Amino acid sequence: MYEKLFKTGTRLGAGTFKSVCNAIGLILLCGIVPALAGTPDTVLSEQDVLRIGLDRPEVLQHVKSSIDLAESDIIEAGTWENPEFSYDQESSNDGPDDITSRSYMLSQKVTGFGQRDIKTEAARKRLDAVTQEMSQWRLERTTDIRQKFYAVLYQQQLHDVFAKWRSGMDAMEMVMQKRMEAGDISGYDLDRLKREQSFVRAGQRQAHAEHDRMTQELLATIGLIGDVSSLPGVTGNLLPETPLPPLEKLLEKIAEQPDLLAMKLQSKAYAIDERLAQRWWLQDITLGMGVKDIENAEGDALLFKISLPIPVFNRNSRALHQAKASRLQQQNKYNLVLSERQGIVRGLWHQASELTEAVRPLTEEDCQSLVESAEIAYKAGEIGALEILDAYRISFENQAQILSIMREARMVRIELDLITGGNTQ
Repeated sequence: MYEKLFKTGTRLGAGTFKSVCNAIGLILLCGIVPALAGTPDTVLSEQDVLRIGLDRPEVLQHVKSSIDLAESDIIEAGTWENPEFSYDQESSNDGPDDITSRSYMLSQKVTGFGQRDIKTEAARKRLDAVTQEMSQWRLERTTDIRQKFYAVLYQQQLHDVFAKWRSGMDAMEMVMQKRMEAGDISGYDLDRLKREQSFVRAGQRQAHAEHDRMTQELLATIGLIGDVSSLPGVTGNLLPETPLPPLEKLLEKIAEQPDLLAMKLQSKAYAIDERLAQRWWLQDITLGMGVKDIENAEGDALLFKISLPIPVFNRNSRALHQAKASRLQQQNKYNLVLSERQGIVRGLWHQASELTEAVRPLTEEDCQSLVESAEIAYKAGEIGALEILDAYRISFENQAQILSIMREARMVRIELDLITGGNTQ
């Protein structure tokens, strides 16, 4: 249910968003979502890390608290000010006796007609904007988790390529050893191979260290800090398998991006503020009622009070100017970001298409066939040590380049997902 509700690009109202966060937080606290840290048999997929990372209590509470903060503005806008109680005492000694009078008054400030409703309307627009900002925040967090996941997957597969290179050279070492003992080759061939093996081992250790570092970053991001050795690896396809959606469809999705929707909502909120500031002539009125008790007098006096500002000098000029400038600022920012992203999406779409098409004809089997042909030729004495080592190196470099192109294609697709607010996978 949670994955469906919080699917990338899903739009939720503030109340629904908050309710779902509360429900999921309760589920997590009850332990329904298992922690995968420390389970040696666990291999994480992309969906696993997204589910764990986005269901973290800290993530849900951040969303909930942000929405609660925006809701507090609605409460404040719709709340009356507290009534005010005042007490005055006067003493007079004009006559033969001192006369003391005491006044008791209860007053209430009354907001101008419709003012409170307008403020509440603006606060609700800002709440909707915050809800969209939280959707954008989740989308950016999703992007970060996916990027780290595929960085780990790339390093894992690169480490496997190193392992195959090293395994092939270890097998060739045995062949060279036998040929040297038979007198077919000199000891130089074996020495040259061992020197190459040392560089391969160094590269493999470097790839392993990079894999461990990125794995730690991924685990920390999804809240599973622990020993990397407890996680055998991740599983997935480095190269995007599904075709890209049409460019026109992605361009249409740009305007549905949560942060752009938030800008439009903020602009509407400032427009409401501007409308409120234009009602400068409608001032808050203070109404009061009380009694006045005078010593040695028959009965009490009834008091009435009414006061209101006279808008002679201050006619909300600053508030009006500020609201108008803020509205125009949001509108211009929206237009700038929208046009810039249209260009970015076009570039990313063409880049993703080229990378995917470039890597599809390249296969690991083609790289391996070069090594197999060289091994056969070396065993037959048709080529020397330099040629066989060169074949191993070329095969490794080709496989590493294929992985690099696959990784770049995946990262471009992830960035495209971020900008279009959806999943192109």
